[in-house]
Amino acid sequence: MTPHRPPAVVRHGAGYHLFLWTAFPLIGAALGLVLSMLPGWLTTMPEWVFALPFLPGPDKVEILARLSGPILTAVLVGLGVAGGGLVALSAYGEMITVEVADDTVRVITPDRATEVARDRFGAAFLDGKELVLLDAATAEVVRAATDHGAKRLRAAFEAHGYVWADGDPHGGDYRRWLDGTPDLDGHVQALLRTRRTALENKDAEDAAGLRAELARHGVVVRDEEGRQHWRRTPASPSDGDA
Repeated sequence: MTPHRPPAVVRHGAGYHLFLWTAFPLIGAALGLVLSMLPGWLTTMPEWVFALPFLPGPDKVEILARLSGPILTAVLVGLGVAGGGLVALSAYGEMITVEVADDTVRVITPDRATEVARDRFGAAFLDGKELVLLDAATAEVVRAATDHGAKRLRAAFEAHGYVWADGDPHGGDYRRWLDGTPDLDGHVQALLRTRRTALENKDAEDAAGLRAELARHGVVVRDEEGRQHWRRTPASPSDGDA
């Protein structure tokens, strides 16, 4: 009897969080300090420098230099720290935790947790900066942005006997979507048209929702240089995400 193995967990450690909340606020503070010193530094530049189109005239620079002082410096440094904090916070949008156990794979994103049972699991791979999990019917059940490396993810999946692929194992099955193709019914065509508009408008949330709706119709879609490519699954998924 195979002994029970503890799950392999891929997550960001405390050092990563410390780096985010230290490095980015410090960089922001440094930029704020440099910005506060910039007007005074510009007043020492020769006249021809002010002919550059992206610089204000010498009179405006002189006014800004007179406004410079400890209060303005503190304000700009504070704004820089706050801006750095916002950058650090935005990084959490790509922070996911992957728990690979003998019987299930669990992917936890900032807005949901998806669990895939072993008997439903097909393969896992990285598509650019996104982790993709396919079910046994080759449909996508997880697509999540991540900055975890392929080596670390591969080790976690293979440690428990799951299939890890170096790329999409069904990449050769995709065809570029052409509006009006007879291979797709009218409803799927309408979904793809709407999704094209979402991509053009850079509405990632709507595009992701439409991807999920297409999956319910047995169509897997991926984007290449702003163009949609599609393939059919042998059978539509029988179960929703857990």
